[in-house]
Amino acid sequence: MMPAIAGKREFKVKQAILKGVYEDNLKVVGKCAHPLAKKPSLFRNKILLFVAMSLITLLGYGTSSNLSSSPVKQFALSPANTRTPSPPSSEKTLNPSDYAAFLNGREPLSRVFGLGVRTIMIDPGHGGSDSGTSGKMGTHEKDMVLDIAKRLRERLRKHSYYTVLMTREQDVAVPLNKRVELANAAKADLFVSIHLNYLPSKPINMIETYYFGPSSDPKTLKLAEQENAGSRYGMSDFREIIEKIGETIKLQESKQLATSIQKKLFVNSREQNGNVYDFGIKRAPFVVLLGVDVPAVLAEVSCLSNREEEIELNTESHRENIARYLEAGILDYLSKGDLRYEAKREQ
Repeated sequence: MMPAIAGKREFKVKQAILKGVYEDNLKVVGKCAHPLAKKPSLFRNKILLFVAMSLITLLGYGTSSNLSSSPVKQFALSPANTRTPSPPSSEKTLNPSDYAAFLNGREPLSRVFGLGVRTIMIDPGHGGSDSGTSGKMGTHEKDMVLDIAKRLRERLRKHSYYTVLMTREQDVAVPLNKRVELANAAKADLFVSIHLNYLPSKPINMIETYYFGPSSDPKTLKLAEQENAGSRYGMSDFREIIEKIGETIKLQESKQLATSIQKKLFVNSREQNGNVYDFGIKRAPFVVLLGVDVPAVLAEVSCLSNREEEIELNTESHRENIARYLEAGILDYLSKGDLRYEAKREQ
C-alpha cells in the first residue's frame, strides 16, 4: 500500500505545480488583451499546459524524490539551490529525445491533446493603396477578396459555436505585421488569408493553397517576395518570429487545413469549369503565415489573368460560390474527417 500512497502524493504535488505554472502562463498571455478577443484560445492554452508539463519533466521536477512540500519554492533557484537532485537509480532520466514520439508521430498533436477551434480570423489580402493584382478589365484583387471574405464570414457565423473575425472590413491598407497582431491579440485559432493569382505568361485559371515553409521554386519565392512587400517587419522582429518555425502542431495543422481547402476549392470549381487547373498545396515563406501563432494558410482562390474567370468574378453568384467552397474546406478540416460538408453551387 505504501507505493500507492506515495504515488497519490506525488500526483497531487505534480497537479499543484502544473496548476500554478498554467495559471501564470494564462496571466502572461492575457496581459495584452485586445478588444477583439471575445473568447480564450483553447488551442493556445492547452499548448501552454503541454509546454509546462514537458519542462517540469525534462528538468527533473517530476519525481517524488525532488519535490518538496512547497511546490512554489521549488522553482525559486537560489545560489544554494542551483543543482537539481539526482533521481533514484531505479528511475530513468528523461531527455528531450524522449518526446520524439510526440513530434514525429503520425497522429496529429491537436487530436492527441484535444485542441479545439473557437475563433477564426479571415484575412482579405491587400487593400487601400495596395490593390494587389489586376485583370485586363480593371478588376482589382483587393475588392474581390474583400467581398469573398465577407461572404465567408457570414456563412461561418451561421455555425454559432465559432467567432469569426476579419483583419479588414473596408478598402483600407493593413500592413502584414498589423494583420498578425490582430490575429494573435484576438486569440484566433485559425487564420485564412484570401488572395487572387495572376500568371501573365499563362492566362489559365488555377487554384493553389499555401502554408508556411521553405521553398526552392523560383516562382513561389517571387510570389512570396511580392506578398511580403511592405510587411513593416524589421530585422530584429524577424529574428524573433523566425523561432516559431519549429512549432510542430502549427505545421501539422496548417498543412491539413491547406489540403482540405484546396480540395474543396478545386473539385467544386472543376465541376463548373473544366478548364481550371489544380496547382495543389505548397510551402512558401509568407511572413503573414509565419507570424500568426496558430494554423494558417494563404489560398489563391482564383486567377485574374484568365479573361473568362475575371468575367465570372464580377458576378455575385461566383463570389458566393467561392465562399461556399472555402467554408466547406474549413468545416471538413474542423470535423477531422468525421463529417463531410458538400458545397452545392448556386446557379
